[in-house]
Amino acid sequence: MKILDLKLQNNVPDDWSQFFDYNEDIDYLKREAEKNDFDFENVIVIGNGGSVTSFKAFDGALCSDKNCWIIDSPDPALLRKVKRECPADKTVVLAISKSGNTLGVIEALMSFVNYKIVVLTEGEDGALRQIAQKMNWQIVEHPNISGRYSGATSAGLFPALLAGMDIEKIAAGIKNGYKQKKPAYALAKYYFDLEHKGYVEVYVSAYSWILSDFRTLIIQLMHESVCKNGKGQTFYFSEAPESQHHTNQRFFGGKKNVIGTFIIAREWFDLPAGRHGDRKIEVPQKIADLNLKGLELSKLEKITYQQALLAEYHGTKTEANRLKIPNITIELPEITNETVGELLAFWQLVAYYSAILRNVDPFNEPAVTNSKNITIEEIKKL
Repeated sequence: MKILDLKLQNNVPDDWSQFFDYNEDIDYLKREAEKNDFDFENVIVIGNGGSVTSFKAFDGALCSDKNCWIIDSPDPALLRKVKRECPADKTVVLAISKSGNTLGVIEALMSFVNYKIVVLTEGEDGALRQIAQKMNWQIVEHPNISGRYSGATSAGLFPALLAGMDIEKIAAGIKNGYKQKKPAYALAKYYFDLEHKGYVEVYVSAYSWILSDFRTLIIQLMHESVCKNGKGQTFYFSEAPESQHHTNQRFFGGKKNVIGTFIIAREWFDLPAGRHGDRKIEVPQKIADLNLKGLELSKLEKITYQQALLAEYHGTKTEANRLKIPNITIELPEITNETVGELLAFWQLVAYYSAILRNVDPFNEPAVTNSKNITIEEIKKL
């Protein structure tokens, strides 16, 4: 992984968290997964925030053997759709809550009590563990690591294992990502310095459809870790190149308070047996001589679809440079289990260092508690 257009920092602070040194017991997870010894086709993961954002990134980017569904809301339309698509005899439901007291998780879980259910939690006194014990459901342990930083733990890896992903390779990529202290701190410092110059928004666009589910993880990391005491920036994320047809107008033509952050991959995906995911564009002979803005369509046959995608990126970046809009590019050599894990760990470090630079706690989220408590009080009134 490379960070383009950014000078690395040699004065990385000594601050560190034991969270980044945690090594999950992969054998333990495999033993727990083997307890689901029936022919299931679907994995439903119920959770909120950091309980699901890491797995959502894995699920979007990597190949899996199962149909995966993430439920992060008690929305009846969502529950109805998932139940319609996932019969009980072909489905494993995994409910994740570190505290065990996330109301939305328990509400949604009640819709699946007749399914095979696994609970992943830490709190001994949490309601979710007590429910699982009374219902005789399988319990998998969640370590004492904040949810949004838990991608390398059972919270991120166990659902990936149930889905049939190669969690050893993902975990290896995450470990390598935690070594990227200099580029992570450099990006955090870049954002921090520009915030003081009035750049209070960060526009992230991924020029890869399968990386688009990093959206909620990046936004959660940068908002919950950093935005405290009136500090921090607003992050928003658009899938590119479709973003060029809406958000680029804001980026280029709106207020000059936005930093661009592009995520690209040079290669599409490593498929088995030496096959490759990219292919050349083929143009039917009868339309090859047609013209589009001076480009003869036959010229398209000289490029692959990945090259076409990267040309879209270069168009946006070149225009941002011309307009002197600050921007950087995160470049993956290819999209694999390892590089996806590395990208996840890298953004965790960016969030961590961003909080350290602003002298706020990277691991709490004090502003979200009251609204959750109000929700419970509202339900008591019904």
